[in-house]
Amino acid sequence: MLTAAPVIAQPEVPDTGGRVYGLVGGGFGDGRFVATGAGAGLRLNRHLGLDVELMRQSGNNNDASALPWLAGISATSSSVASGVAADGYLFPSIRYENRGRDVTTFLTKFTVEFPVADGLLFPYLTGGGGVGRVAERARVVIDGVPLVPWNDNQTATVVGLSGAGLFPEPTAYSEIGLALVLGGGVDVRLWRGLGVGIDIRWLRILRNYDALDTAQVAARASYRF
Repeated sequence: MLTAAPVIAQPEVPDTGGRVYGLVGGGFGDGRFVATGAGAGLRLNRHLGLDVELMRQSGNNNDASALPWLAGISATSSSVASGVAADGYLFPSIRYENRGRDVTTFLTKFTVEFPVADGLLFPYLTGGGGVGRVAERARVVIDGVPLVPWNDNQTATVVGLSGAGLFPEPTAYSEIGLALVLGGGVDVRLWRGLGVGIDIRWLRILRNYDALDTAQVAARASYRF
């Protein structure tokens, strides 16, 4: 007991053991996101560790070209008689509202730490891969104006929709692809194995029609044991 007490009070973090952490921050790139996540891992030695992590980013999508899954909505023209045209409408524009994008990733990463200042600072680099799911949603809004005949025969051109129809409710699309991550940061040890710090990373998810890229900056709380 006399020899165990000083060991228990030892403030240093052991070279091997476990690690858990949580993240809260924001992302930007292909959209703007609020990011939250958590991870756990095994420290194989003083420098190298293996982590698994679950991360979710939720936000908007302001990229006008980033909705190719709605590309089937297009404008076509046809001639109609004036009797029909009296109750008709022109659909000159199609726009998207309430766009959103949610990204969920499950990653396996190698983390290399470089403890300095007697183990008070833990700079690290991390990288790995896994799977990512991207879910996008948008509400299709069709702006209409009264139909106006354009010649003496009382016929007019109507602009309508092909292959899609009207969308009173939001429409959505999701896809799962390979996720790659690369980043780093630094933890500051506050007490025993408890630390806080900052995490900066780049994330890419490979999808069928376009890769999604985001950069993320997050505050991190960790505990090494």
